Amino acid sequence: MSHLLPRKSRADQPDGQPEVVGLDGVDSGVVFSVLSSELARSILSELYREPATQSDLAERVDTSIQNADYHLDNLAEAGLVTVVDQWYSEKGTEMDVYAPAGDPLVLVAGGDGLLDDARRAVADTEAVETASDGER
Repeated sequence: MSHLLPRKSRADQPDGQPEVVGLDGVDSGVVFSVLSSELARSILSELYREPATQSDLAERVDTSIQNADYHLDNLAEAGLVTVVDQWYSEKGTEMDVYAPAGDPLVLVAGGDGLLDDARRAVADTEAVETASDGER
């Protein structure tokens, strides 16, 4: 019997700008607090490999769905992950599909000057890559 609701579609990772976070930044406390958990780091790493639902992530990092949900909420609040799609379970339940909010995540230790340097370096790298893509 065919499914009335699509089970899975191709959920691409968003084309987000790299996230540059400095130790002294205003929002850095939230980011570093969330990333202090080994499980949260594992979930984020898995999402960089491939977007996934809570249940898929729970299975991939060997934890409960509730624990995956807790860490996904924290990662989303810190601006590190985002919902990119909805899939439907076999029972017809809508499930959010998560992916990293930006690519890559750059953590910078140092003052504001180093943070600005890191942002310029990332922007320069993107400009070079874009120019190279245009030449192909």
